[in-house]
Amino acid sequence: MNAHTPAYRNGAPDAASRLGVVVSGFPRISETFILNELRQLQELGLWLRIFALKPGQQEIVHPTARLLQSHTVYVPVKLTSSLVLGALRAGFRWAVRGPGRFLRILTEFWRSGKKEREFPRWKSLLRWLWLCDRIEGEKLEKIHAHFAHDPATLAYWVYRLLEVPYSFTAHAKDIYCYSQEQLKEKLRAARFVATCTRFNGEYLQKLSPNGTPIYCLYHGLDPERLRPAAQPKAAPPLILSVGRLVEKKGFSDLIQACALLEQRGVAFQCQIVGEGPLRQTLETQIQAGHLEHRITLRGALGHDRLLPLYHQASVFALPCCVTATGDRDGIPNVILEAMALELPVVSTRVSGIPEAVEHAHNGLLVEQHHPEALADAIQLLLQVPEMARQFGKEGRRIILDKFNLHRNVNALKELLI
Repeated sequence: MNAHTPAYRNGAPDAASRLGVVVSGFPRISETFILNELRQLQELGLWLRIFALKPGQQEIVHPTARLLQSHTVYVPVKLTSSLVLGALRAGFRWAVRGPGRFLRILTEFWRSGKKEREFPRWKSLLRWLWLCDRIEGEKLEKIHAHFAHDPATLAYWVYRLLEVPYSFTAHAKDIYCYSQEQLKEKLRAARFVATCTRFNGEYLQKLSPNGTPIYCLYHGLDPERLRPAAQPKAAPPLILSVGRLVEKKGFSDLIQACALLEQRGVAFQCQIVGEGPLRQTLETQIQAGHLEHRITLRGALGHDRLLPLYHQASVFALPCCVTATGDRDGIPNVILEAMALELPVVSTRVSGIPEAVEHAHNGLLVEQHHPEALADAIQLLLQVPEMARQFGKEGRRIILDKFNLHRNVNALKELLI
């Protein structure tokens, strides 16, 4: 059989290859790494039922999301007859099968506080039971959650009631910004946990109360779909940055660095691609620094419109930081994309970023919240193009070696089946 042909295309999958996947919002343009992973799992022969806890962004839909749409079911957000009837079906079945056990788990759910963040306890309870009804109805043998907060919480409670083995992938904010006691319990009950950086893995290992296996599985890219292009660079040189307009991306520091480059007389333009709650704040900062002729906020762009910017850019800069709440990135996927396209990267020594960007080997790293050092690093790459080219080539080599989508997802598949 062709390695890229899902086994179930020629017949029904066996039970071991039927997997329920719980995700948060679907689709989300900022989480293409999840889309790529799920699609690759399908290509490797797993039959997936994706349970999305809420609708994602609809303005820009990644092509891969369209391919996964027919396998996606949305857990009802509103109090609908579907939600109530599904919850009642599951509740009735389990009350008949084992009334004492069901009442004990129900009581524990109600008292524990382990629920979804955005919903009152009663609605989170209904959504949990609704999900149990669907998973049992589809005879799913295992479930896997993406993110250690709400998706893993519901997967944990499904495991408690149905005794369906569960696992989850932890990323960044979901590890550091929520109840550590609840995270410990989810770690204890999981058959394994995956995460996208060694930094995260070491942290989770310390939290794991019973030695649950924890694996570092880097987000992967398809290097054949992201190939460098021999085309002219933009003039003046383009500094490209991509990400949600939120504090942990460090865009305020990038704007300050651009102000310093302007003062030094360095020729450049900077384009920041992404949307988010800090847009107005960043626009105000740009205007206050009289940098409108240098810095453009492009808003969110689909990958087909983003790719030409990667090719035109001379430097990719993303000065990530750790916020006061502990929020941080793992390894932003856009850094990996830039590296795959041989674009030299300037970033910070935060979280797992040094696992991809090796300072002075395939990019430059500075301390977080240090605009002057950031400006120095960007200026160096703009003014020493041979160094920039060498970093770009080494960056792609790292992607081929450590961040290959096919190899990394195959490792996850072996854990899931």
